[in-house]
Amino acid sequence: MSKPLHKILFICLGNICRSPMAEFVMKHHVEEVGLNDQFEIASAATSTEETGNPVYPPARRKLAEHGIGCACKTARQMTRVDYSHYDYIIAMDRNNLRNLKRMFG
Repeated sequence: MSKPLHKILFICLGNICRSPMAEFVMKHHVEEVGLNDQFEIASAATSTEETGNPVYPPARRKLAEHGIGCACKTARQMTRVDYSHYDYIIAMDRNNLRNLKRMFG
């Protein structure tokens, strides 16, 4: 397997709603066009309050309505390694961007 050309990390506060939805929608679209080997896509939180929890049930249901699964995803906090590893870090709102700036400068 070749090294992915694009590494994308979606960020929200708890990593149970918005960022995992963005992660799995993006993975779905990349797979649809046959480019999964060119992308590494993940999501994480700026907080620890939901760490280890699964995707929020209404978010899971909305993804399922579109034929997108998110099984086995549990919330995790972004790390300094993530900050160095990913090419694109996409915050879901200004508060998350502000939290990232506090965390990593």
